[in-house]
Amino acid sequence: MQKRSGFTLIQLTIVIALLAILTAVGVPNFLNWLPKYRLKSAARDLYSNLQLAKMSAIKANKNCRVKYYKNPDRYTVDLLNKTIRLSDYKSGITFQGPNNQTFAVAAITFNSRGSSNSGYAYLTNSGNTAYYRVGPLTSGAIKLQKWGGGTSWK
Repeated sequence: MQKRSGFTLIQLTIVIALLAILTAVGVPNFLNWLPKYRLKSAARDLYSNLQLAKMSAIKANKNCRVKYYKNPDRYTVDLLNKTIRLSDYKSGITFQGPNNQTFAVAAITFNSRGSSNSGYAYLTNSGNTAYYRVGPLTSGAIKLQKWGGGTSWK
């Protein structure tokens, strides 16, 4: 007798059915996760660019300004000639907080000592599923916080 190798039609059908079930469960979860991930990425990049602006001001012994613009949503770091468009992150990332705030001040200026004016920029995605605020304190320390609901920032 010859030994037959391979898959039967029943085995192949079961594998395809399992893949269909896993896809049906996984895709909606992924689609809910993606906008939040992109928002978090935009907030972290803003945090990093504020740190970079602060260090550039200290290094160059000059003021470095980070300026926010609403239409279209973007910000610039003048000493680095850098413009970041929030639309590049996709998922409808915009300057907006939980109470319709955008940013406390139109520009943050770091001086040669690393201190700055204070003020937060607020970020959300198109579904308003999460909010972040990013900004320096007058001491120059930069904070990145996520909205915890109610009145709390974490």
